[in-house]
Amino acid sequence: MNLLVNKEFHCDLNNWYAPLEELGKKYTSIIAGEIMDSSSSAGDWSGYIIQKTGQTEVVAIGFSQYNNYPNKGFKLLTCEHPFYRGKLDEKDLVENVRNCWNQFAYDWRDFENS
Repeated sequence: MNLLVNKEFHCDLNNWYAPLEELGKKYTSIIAGEIMDSSSSAGDWSGYIIQKTGQTEVVAIGFSQYNNYPNKGFKLLTCEHPFYRGKLDEKDLVENVRNCWNQFAYDWRDFENS
């Protein structure tokens, strides 16, 4: 299984939600994804995908998307490493990934601002 880490994807649709939706359609190993920071009115957002890596294993990978203005569409970049590893049947998988992403995102912002 090839992890979707350190990748760049392009989406020609001018819809803020399209990059994540198109990525999910292209890769059936993506079982979930969520935009977690949608504070930019340009659609320069971030979030995570959960990718199935085996019969029962999953990883969560962060991403950032950027508006290609003045050209159409968006660029989506995935992080270099997964930030979470778990099991497909994990009781609170999405909640655990969400909490881990929030911790990572806020720790990174504190680091950038110091």
